Amino acid sequence: MRKTGFYESLGNFKHFVPYPLPPQDPPLTLDAETTSLYGQAMHQLGKLNEIVNILPDKNRFIKAYVTKEALLSSAIEGIHTTLLEIYTQPLTGLKPNKNIQLVMNYTRALHVAIEMIQKKDLPISTRVLLKTHKVLMEGGEGEKANPGNYRKQPVRVGNLIPPPAAEISNLMSDLEKFINTNETFPMLIKAGLAHIQFETIHPFLDGNGRIGRLLIVLMLIENKILSEPILYPSYYFKKHHLEYYQKLDRVRTEGDFEGWIKFYLTAIRDTAIDAYQRAKDIEKLRKQLMQIILEDKKFIKSRDIRLEALNILFSSPIINIREMSLQLGTSYNTANKIISDFLELDFLVKETKQKRGKLFRFKKYWDILDRE
Repeated sequence: MRKTGFYESLGNFKHFVPYPLPPQDPPLTLDAETTSLYGQAMHQLGKLNEIVNILPDKNRFIKAYVTKEALLSSAIEGIHTTLLEIYTQPLTGLKPNKNIQLVMNYTRALHVAIEMIQKKDLPISTRVLLKTHKVLMEGGEGEKANPGNYRKQPVRVGNLIPPPAAEISNLMSDLEKFINTNETFPMLIKAGLAHIQFETIHPFLDGNGRIGRLLIVLMLIENKILSEPILYPSYYFKKHHLEYYQKLDRVRTEGDFEGWIKFYLTAIRDTAIDAYQRAKDIEKLRKQLMQIILEDKKFIKSRDIRLEALNILFSSPIINIREMSLQLGTSYNTANKIISDFLELDFLVKETKQKRGKLFRFKKYWDILDRE
């Protein structure tokens, strides 16, 4: 059985300290099943890249997928909110509750990290991960996790007591070297190995799971395997959360990197298939609704503004009249008339029964975005 680390006793704690990557004694074996899963996952990622790159406005799809990953990754950690609450929040004028704030932080943290590795041309490094953690944990309850700093105290994760605080800096330095210089394995495999090593080190007081899953997406983007952050592996990890934790734990207890990599590649493949199908369905819906507007004779003089309003709904699927007016740069009455027309066409449904501040949901799009 492969040993993946050693135990270090400090006081009443027996800390597990993982060996640096890649796996040794014996080296990681990529058998026929793993090789097949790798090929399937890469194929599906390629298809996903292709469809996103031909979409007329891919930024609205990116926003939706980042929000989806933020929700799912946070839910694994017991931070529960809904897609409806996230999209409604900016329209309420109220301060977000702590769960909504943490999910919103995730989307900001991902964008900050991508900007650092793309625009500033930084490698995935301690500097990037510390900044990402700082943004993720800002505000509210997150401040207790000492945002942007490695932990200075022991923590327990189930049956695991991660490495002592004094070891974190060196362990993260080793992980950084593996991510940026080791060429033993294809990048997709490396991202899976880096994720489990990060989770075992558990360098922060809180937010480790979210940063570790975000690390997968960052590595795939940095290495051009994924063109945009439109993959949400947390969808699969949450759906199979017991197996997810079991696979992670068996690397430490049984040295089973191979079992983890197969599970991880299956997650990447299935998530890519799901994201591809949603993107196809959303683009099909966009064309169908555009055609309805173009063919409706009562819109002969107002087609352009209604087509513009339709595009706004794909970015803001929960909306009120005031927000529609602001985004269109038109009067409140014009926006009200457009929303009334869209209600008649079944593009929109009323989200509340309030007389003031009514919200409207872009139902057909929402059903695609929020389906299991």
